[in-house]
Amino acid sequence: MKKAWKLALLVAALAGSALAGAQEILAKFGTSLPDSHPQTLGARKFAELVEAKTAGRIKVAVYSAGQLGSDVQMQSALQGGTQEFTAPSTATLAGLVKDFGVLGLPFSFASEKEADTVLDGPFGRKLLAKLPDKGLVGLAFWENGFRNVTNSKRPVTRAEDIAGLKIRTMQNSLYIDMFGGLGANPVPMAVTELFTALESRAVDAQENPYTVVHAQKFYDVQKYLSTTGHAYDALVLTASRKFWDRLSPVDQKALQEAAAEATAFERKTSRELNARLREELTKLGMQINEVSPQERARMRDKLQPVIAKHTAGAGEDVAREFFAEIDKARKR
Repeated sequence: MKKAWKLALLVAALAGSALAGAQEILAKFGTSLPDSHPQTLGARKFAELVEAKTAGRIKVAVYSAGQLGSDVQMQSALQGGTQEFTAPSTATLAGLVKDFGVLGLPFSFASEKEADTVLDGPFGRKLLAKLPDKGLVGLAFWENGFRNVTNSKRPVTRAEDIAGLKIRTMQNSLYIDMFGGLGANPVPMAVTELFTALESRAVDAQENPYTVVHAQKFYDVQKYLSTTGHAYDALVLTASRKFWDRLSPVDQKALQEAAAEATAFERKTSRELNARLREELTKLGMQINEVSPQERARMRDKLQPVIAKHTAGAGEDVAREFFAEIDKARKR
């Protein structure tokens, strides 16, 4: 009887120990864009998948619309271990790992399919592998989309129409040089500050995909949208390395699986929204005009010095590999 009692106590002790090891983990996921944008919709899907795949042990709380700061601030918070997840633009990450800069080179990708092929392939994986040294773990590439210029002054139908516009850009030297190279006056700032700057006419213009224009209600303060499609903007689902390294291999695997499924959801959502929001933005009062392929080519020609500068900045070998992967993707 005593032996049975001791055995029961031992089993209870072991069970208690196992439960202690399975302590609930709470994580914060910050986004810079509103709840209606694919970045935040993707974050919420990721949170839902993580909770399901870990039987509720890991819970991810999503803070949208810059509640935890700008992309740059959240990136720093991940490095410091005070925040667990975010999904910044690759343009932001280029401030930490210069190789990411090639992804934003103007007029590089011709389609989302090309972008998927390159980013999900060896080149994209090689870029993500550079993040752990900077205190981050890159789980997957998400999509913001092709960026277009909006402004309150005039339709942009030619490269010359951009000249003189005070245009907000991301806090990234490539985008500053890109619009400076087209004769605009670039003003770098966080997207969370942009609506007020446009409303007060501190800046005339900005550039973003349809999803951002709609989610941030820029249609209230911008009349003209021109389909420049000057750059494809990818996001990176990113984890804090300090947080990641504390997870068990089983939990890391669960999060990687959740990231893969959330990526498919986020991209599909982004593409469906971008396809239908053009008509919606027109109904909301925006005047949308097409920029011809010939004018895009002229813009690219004007930007050759900028492309050369930032190709060298990212590294000639990296740029060569990037463009070789795009060529391969076009031949598939």
